[in-house]
Order: sequence, then structure tokens, then C-alpha cells
Amino acid sequence: MITDGLNPFALLGFLGAVLGGGALAVAYLLARVAGRAPLAKRVLFVGGIGAGAYLLLFAIADVTSRDRVLAPGEEKHICEIDCHLAYSVAGAKTESNPAGGTRYTVTVKVRFDEATISPRRPRDAALSPNSRYVALLDSAGNYYPGSTDRLKRRLIPGESYTADIVFDLPAAMTNVQLVLRNDDFETRFVIGHENSLFHGQTTFALGK
Repeated sequence: MITDGLNPFALLGFLGAVLGGGALAVAYLLARVAGRAPLAKRVLFVGGIGAGAYLLLFAIADVTSRDRVLAPGEEKHICEIDCHLAYSVAGAKTESNPAGGTRYTVTVKVRFDEATISPRRPRDAALSPNSRYVALLDSAGNYYPGSTDRLKRRLIPGESYTADIVFDLPAAMTNVQLVLRNDDFETRFVIGHENSLFHGQTTFALGK
């Protein structure tokens, strides 16, 4: 299964870092107010070790990652702890737009992968996706964002739908790829997530 890198361990690590950092910050301030400088130094030392360890793991995950381009029909699961929703490119077409550029219409298939749910989960329990970001990426590294309004539909296990997303580019281009990912701000700080600073991206080829 190809995912965006979010998993329960990475999420727990992020939450632990946030909660632990907050607790240590409070302990440091209380120690300073109470005039207990040695305790404040120990708290600061522990916080520095924890932050350094998190940043090291974060950097290792990013620099060892690689970009990946999926062929039309290949799926990418975008995870919200559980990786239920699978996305793929079902088709793409181009035409001239009134402004003189090129209009790309990309058909995205969204599927609730029933193989990812627990046997205890009700089969009629619907899932609403978190925020999404969608754009076309050209060979020069330019992004052309599109609307995610058609990607907000609730799904139940085994259900799927297709959505046409329209992009207007200045001209016809080659090697254009679709970027479709989670757009929650906190994912930028999760170890191993594709949204983090230097992590490789998984994008979709649009075919010829």
C-alpha cells in the first residue's frame, strides 16, 4: 500500500512531543519563578535532548525519502491515522481555454478501501475526509492549484466515486503531474509525512 506516510506511531510521536514539550515548558517556568535554578537547568536539558532526538528522526526520515510518480490507475492512500481513502487518476484530457492557455480536466477516483477497516466497524459508518490540497505540477516545479470542493464527499466502506477537477495552465506542457495530498497544517511536523519540509512527494502521472 502506498500512503502519504502518516501512521499511528508517527502521530503518537508528534502528540507526545507536543504534550511533553508543553509540560516541560510549564515545569521550567515554575522552577524559574520558584527560584530553583538547578531544577530549571535540568528541565531545560531534558527538553533539549527530547527536541534534538525528534529533529534528528525528522531529518533522517526526510533526507532518506524519495519522490514517487504513480501511473494512471495506481492508488495512493491518504491517511487520517487509518489509511481508508484511496485516490487514483482515472483519466485526463486537455483543451484550449478562453484565455489562450490550456485547460486540464483530471478525473480522480476516490475509494473507501474496505480492506483497511476493523471487523468491528459498522459497514454503514461514513467517513468525511480531512482537508485536501490538489494542484498540477509542471516540469519547472510550478504549482497550479485546483478546487477540492468535489473531494469532500462522505463515503462508507466499499463505496467510490469519481470527480472532475479543472486546472487552467498558461500553455500546454509535458510531464505534468497531479499533486493530491492532505492539507492539515500539523502534518508538516510529523516524522515521515510527505508534507514535511524535505520529504519526497508521491504524485500522479497524467499519461500521454
